[in-house]
Amino acid sequence: MNMHPFRLYLALLLLGSTASAQDSWTLTTADFKTEPVTLKSLDSSGAKVLPASGGDERTIPMDQFLLVHRALPVTPPSGRFVLHMTEGDKIGGEPVSLKGESLVWKNPALGEITIPGSRLVAITVPDKPAPQERKREDMVSLANGDTVHGIISSLSPEKITLQTDAGNSDVPMASIAGVTFAATPSVGSDARAFRVRLDDGSSLIGPDVKLQGGSLVLTLGKNADRKLAIGHVTTIEQVNGPVSWLSSRAPSEALYYPFFGTSQETPLRIDRSWTGGPINFKDTSYAHGIGVHAYSRLTWALDGKYEAFRTRFAVDGDSPEADVTVRVKLDDKTVFEQPHVRAGALSPVVVQDLAGAKKLTLEVDGGTGYVEDRLNWIEPALLKHKPAEVPTTAPAE
Repeated sequence: MNMHPFRLYLALLLLGSTASAQDSWTLTTADFKTEPVTLKSLDSSGAKVLPASGGDERTIPMDQFLLVHRALPVTPPSGRFVLHMTEGDKIGGEPVSLKGESLVWKNPALGEITIPGSRLVAITVPDKPAPQERKREDMVSLANGDTVHGIISSLSPEKITLQTDAGNSDVPMASIAGVTFAATPSVGSDARAFRVRLDDGSSLIGPDVKLQGGSLVLTLGKNADRKLAIGHVTTIEQVNGPVSWLSSRAPSEALYYPFFGTSQETPLRIDRSWTGGPINFKDTSYAHGIGVHAYSRLTWALDGKYEAFRTRFAVDGDSPEADVTVRVKLDDKTVFEQPHVRAGALSPVVVQDLAGAKKLTLEVDGGTGYVEDRLNWIEPALLKHKPAEVPTTAPAE
C-alpha cells in the first residue's frame, strides 16, 4: 500500500527528529564549561562534536574531555536483581557463579560479565538502595526478615552457600531479599577509564569506549567488549582523565566525631548525602560528591599528578540550626576557611593550587551541639591543569 505523500513526509520528519535527538548531548570539558552539541564520534583520540549553536565540527581531545550527558525517559531495571558496586555503579541481572575472588554476573543485554570481589557492595531487588553500612562478614537477608551471616563460598541463579559457624548453609535465591558483601579494603586505580550510565539507572566502568554507528562499545577488560545501544546511554564520562573525582579515590584518613560518643561507623557517604539520598541543591542534582556530618576530617594523599583542587559545598537540608565551618588544608595548613556556612546557600567554585602538596584535607567543624550540621562536598575533584580563569573563592552571600 502506498503512503500518502504528506504522511510519508511526516514520517520522515519524525524519524529525522528522533535521530537528531539521539545525537543531541550536553558536553562538559575539563574546565567544567558546558555546551549543547551533536555527538558525531567518540574514541581514544577524542570526541567529535558539532555545536548546536552552529559552527564547524571539532574534536575535543581526551585531555580536555570530561563527559557528555543527556536526559532520557527512565526505564525499569532489567533482571531479577540489581548488583551494586563501589563508586555507585550498578547493573541489573542475576548471579551466575563465583570465579576465584570475582563474581560472574549475567545481564540480559550484556551477557556474562566478571566483577572483581573488591568492587562488590550488595545485591538487592530492583528499586531498593544498597545498604548504607557494611560489616566484616557477608550477610544474606531473607524475605521473612531473618538474616544469615558468614562467608559466601558459592553463588548461582538457584542458591547461595555461606560458610557459617554451624557449617555450610544453602539459601535458595527465591527466598532472598538481599545480599550485603563484607567490606574489603578498596584499592583505587588512577588509570584512565570510562563510566557509561544507562536509562535504567545502570552504570559500568571500563578502560575504553568507542562509538560505532548505533552502538557504544565499552571495553570491560581484555577481550571483553560489550555493545550498548546508544539510544539507552545517558552519560559517557572519562574517569581519571583531566579530572579525578575525590569520591572515586579512597581517602588515607576518614574521621567522624559526633558531638556525643565516639562512633566511627560512617565517616562519609560517597556520591550521596549523609542521610543516604542524592546530593541536591534546590532543583539541581549532582552525580559526584561526598556527604559528611560535623565533625568530619577527610584526607587524601597527593602524588603530584594534579595541579589544582576544585569543589563547591552546601549544607544538606534546610534546617535553620545548621552552622558549620568549612576548611581546606594542604599539608595540615589551612588554605581556605569559611565559618558560619548555613542552609540555603551554595558556595561559589573554590579552586586551590596544590603547589606540590603531599596531602589534601577537607574539614567540617560544627557549631553548638552539631545540630543538623550536615554538609555536602559537591563535585570535589583534582584537576590535572589549573583553569586559566580561576573563579573567586569568596563564599556566596
